[in-house]
Amino acid sequence: MTRRVATALLALLAPLVAAGAEPPGSAQRAQELVEELGLKPLNLEAGLFTVERVSDLPVTAGDGTSPASNAIYLMLTRDVPQNYIQWLYSDDYQVLIEGGPADYYLFYPDGSSEKITMGRDVAAGERPLVPAPAGSAKAIVLAPEAEYLLVGSILSPAWSPARARIGIDEAFVKRYAGTSAWATPEFLAFLAGPNTAHVAGGSEAALAVTVAGDGQFLWQGMQLTEKQLRNQLRKFSAERPDAPVSLAIDPDAPPEAVATARAALAEAGLTPPIQ
Repeated sequence: MTRRVATALLALLAPLVAAGAEPPGSAQRAQELVEELGLKPLNLEAGLFTVERVSDLPVTAGDGTSPASNAIYLMLTRDVPQNYIQWLYSDDYQVLIEGGPADYYLFYPDGSSEKITMGRDVAAGERPLVPAPAGSAKAIVLAPEAEYLLVGSILSPAWSPARARIGIDEAFVKRYAGTSAWATPEFLAFLAGPNTAHVAGGSEAALAVTVAGDGQFLWQGMQLTEKQLRNQLRKFSAERPDAPVSLAIDPDAPPEAVATARAALAEAGLTPPIQ
């Protein structure tokens, strides 16, 4: 593990409970964490998140140059108790910060599957760290008795829409159904939720950037920070210089977010039509 990744992980694991904070495990505490950490709804795969850091260290991955890692906070609550199935190109290390338990359903590249319960009762088989190796898919379901789950997630190499696929298709069901007692076609559909029979993400021939009404930058329906947007535009421009590019702007999009998106596109040498 690089020093930068270790530093990001330690920052995520730093004590979050201050004097006067709501009691850990309560619904009030969940709301306090959402507000204090600035967590927002996560598109497509569901849950709440915020990007804590994207590494400045470039590495060469199997699919090209990339930031070495990124770190996020990810949270499930009683209002959003599930993180739907998604496949990741990268290693994903999820570490418990507060709350739980929650069940992690893992689908490995070799065609096997496993359920790991994240929690602090190690003697009962729970684990405070759940690794999802590169090329795995996973889903998370909050336990009925838990008010929330807050984890730190470190991905290496860094996440991007091209390195993620959210949802399942018939091939996924055929491959993993029956690999564990719980892995029935019906339960796989439950874990995929609205993304059953619909897969988003992965490489695409065209680049369509959207500036949403709340100022978020979207690519294939997934949210990117300004830094992630700039990184992806540079990578896309270098690898697919002749690919079609477009920019969609919501009528309510903040002018500063629109200006940022245009500047990032220009920096990457891209001059798309405005939709």
